[in-house]
Amino acid sequence: MIKKKYNILISGASGFIGMMLIEKLLSKGHNVYGLVRKNINCFNNKSYTNILLEDITKKINFSKNINIDYFYHLAAKTHDKTNNKDEYYRVNVEGLKNILTCLIKLKINKIIMLSSIKVNGEGFLNNDKVYSHNSKENPLDFYGKSKLEAEILLKKFCKTNKINFIIFRPPLVYGAGVKGNLSSLMHFIDKNIPMPIVRTKNLRSLVSLTNLVDALIIIGLDNQITNKTYLIADDKPISVEELYKKIASSMNKKLFLIILPSKLLKILLWPIGKAKLVDKISSSLIIDNTEIKKDTNWKNKLSLSEELKNMIDNRKT
Repeated sequence: MIKKKYNILISGASGFIGMMLIEKLLSKGHNVYGLVRKNINCFNNKSYTNILLEDITKKINFSKNINIDYFYHLAAKTHDKTNNKDEYYRVNVEGLKNILTCLIKLKINKIIMLSSIKVNGEGFLNNDKVYSHNSKENPLDFYGKSKLEAEILLKKFCKTNKINFIIFRPPLVYGAGVKGNLSSLMHFIDKNIPMPIVRTKNLRSLVSLTNLVDALIIIGLDNQITNKTYLIADDKPISVEELYKKIASSMNKKLFLIILPSKLLKILLWPIGKAKLVDKISSSLIIDNTEIKKDTNWKNKLSLSEELKNMIDNRKT
């Protein structure tokens, strides 16, 4: 149990991971500063005022004279419609560099960074291969490559300045307040829109928002666990089709699926240059989380069904 109260800084504080992390840390009595680009009233705790307005892609000058024990770096560019390499690197690499430059003057115990399983790759076209702590890095897109470069940058900075670090590589995170593809999926199911999927037996690892935030706190604030990179995921992977069915069932909606052979879908997507996407969504992405369990007290407290209920109950319509 964490007894000491810390001063903690969180970048990406207005994201759905950042907001839950702030709530959990505040409930434990810590003093938490949220670093955000825009001053938006998105925090559930309306009395929360420790907001620092800074754009990490520019020179940072903290507006308050603060002491920081721990820094959580959650801010990232995860999606870019134009797939602009420069945009990923501007936020994920240069943004981190700007923050680290500002942190040199602070006496920080530890930096905890949220990276991505995409640093390891996009998965495999079969179910007998998994990503583990021994897997080599093999990012295939600009996002994954930018996150790997950010990891290298962080490790070099921490070594030079004698600061401890922890890096987490999660897969898709689901839970209350989720945006992006899962938010769109719930909208389509709610509107009874048929969902096309590839005929495949693939399995995908996910991680519950609650379980991830637990790890960020349990492992992040444990000074006995340092300078490690962890692959983190729920215990059991799930097929895309089964995930769709579980979400629809939790919403009390009927699911309409259009199951297509991968070759046919490739033909349909080829004219718009998206044929390679089929292999990506047909592949399995399975994460072995035994290393993080072996080293730490972290475990999956919340089941898939429980977190899906949180996601659905708290979705924005």
